[in-house]
Amino acid sequence: MDRLETSRQSAILALVFALLLPVSAWGWGDDGHEIVAVIAADNLTPAAQSHVASILGASANKRAIASAMEAASIRPDTQFREDRATEPWHFIDLCLQDSRTDIPARCARGNCVTDKIDEYAKRLKTAHYDRWGASGDLAFLIHFVGDIHQPLHAANNADRGGNCVKVESRSRARNLHDAWDTAVVRHLEYSIDSGRVTTTAHKLEQTYAGEQPSDNWTSADDIAWESHELARSDIYGALRIPAEPCQPSVNLCIDPMRYPVELDSSYMNASATIAGHQLAKAGFRLASLLNEIWTTPIEANDTTSGADSAPAQLSSSQPVAGPIVGNRRSKIYAWPGCGTYDKMTPENRVVFSSRETAEQQGYRAARNCP
Repeated sequence: MDRLETSRQSAILALVFALLLPVSAWGWGDDGHEIVAVIAADNLTPAAQSHVASILGASANKRAIASAMEAASIRPDTQFREDRATEPWHFIDLCLQDSRTDIPARCARGNCVTDKIDEYAKRLKTAHYDRWGASGDLAFLIHFVGDIHQPLHAANNADRGGNCVKVESRSRARNLHDAWDTAVVRHLEYSIDSGRVTTTAHKLEQTYAGEQPSDNWTSADDIAWESHELARSDIYGALRIPAEPCQPSVNLCIDPMRYPVELDSSYMNASATIAGHQLAKAGFRLASLLNEIWTTPIEANDTTSGADSAPAQLSSSQPVAGPIVGNRRSKIYAWPGCGTYDKMTPENRVVFSSRETAEQQGYRAARNCP
């Protein structure tokens, strides 16, 4: 068998394997979570800024804090997903027939997004961190506030939050949940002529600036119910998807329509507007929550930082051998000898002249570097 044939067979096997993998219910895609983080960073008080900068190891300026929060926002969907126990933390399975009083019953043993938001907010306020450390706990909170504003993370129709509903769309979304995680957000980004996270975040901030004073943090349960009602009316209702019998304790995967649902341009336009509003609310509310957690600036001798549960890192002034390469998605930089150095995809690689330059642009050093 020649090398070309072997390569083709390997590619086919890889594709088959990928198709067989279960689809996880991730809240928004990377872009959605990063948009929320940027909006939140813009609306932090100086006191909250000082704590966030210290925990995430960022410079105490808005741009660096925003970059650090962007990078933190996607850690629960990448680095932390290696622990499968965290998967149910990202959503709450509220049936379409449920009422608001059903929320506590749908969060068995506190293992859902509403209770996890409360848990991590308390951990950060009391500086009583779990095994993820201060930076990990903050990353979870940033991420979960984004999750709870994704309507399909607060609704279930025996379809795993839309993961089992097939769709027909020009976006090539795999299912209804995937469409709302990524395709709708990308549609939003390009509808405002940006296609970029930061530009989209600032545009949404301007569009909904009048609502910012009233978009204070209320409670995780209130926001989950708001998202649930959006899912019921503007996703399931708009697409005329019938309600299945409510069985949240059973891990069913039913496609109520039995055929692909068409997501036409009209639906995508309407959905992008809803998503934009939800992302703006998430950003404003996340800032409000963090501002409530930290009402006084960090003390000068407070050493709390993102390195509290990680190996000691080199000072940025210490020289390293070889070029410094950063990952524009994760905002992490590395050098030869780091485990991630050769794993960055070409489109995400950005080269820096020094560690100082990388850190001035909001990047942090990889934790697996010698």
